[in-house]
Amino acid sequence: MSTGQLPLKPLSVDEEEKQFHERVKDLEAWWNTSRFEGIKRPYSAASVVSKQGSYKPVPLQSAPAADKLFRLLKDAEKEKRPLHTIGVIDPVQMTQVAQELEVVYLSGWACSSTLTAGSNEVGPDLA
Repeated sequence: MSTGQLPLKPLSVDEEEKQFHERVKDLEAWWNTSRFEGIKRPYSAASVVSKQGSYKPVPLQSAPAADKLFRLLKDAEKEKRPLHTIGVIDPVQMTQVAQELEVVYLSGWACSSTLTAGSNEVGPDLA
């Protein structure tokens, strides 16, 4: 498995194939977690890994927040209660409402409707 450092010499075909199969196995295990329960894919893990390149992708910086939101949604579903949320346009608004709500997100529509971009085109939410 890669240590995150660039190799000094190319991997052998056997080493590259071993890494490929390990990454396919890791991706399949991740897809089999409760996070992806009920998701049907028309493609295989091997197909995805084959298009990722030589190095294992690092998690996105937003991954912990996405995982937290998923847990909040699942808990609310189990308890059959709503999950109150609001879209904000800046950090000041966020700090003002975050104490009262479980979820606060950056609203693309609200941001674009403030006419700060020099255009009055209203865009979709980026939640």
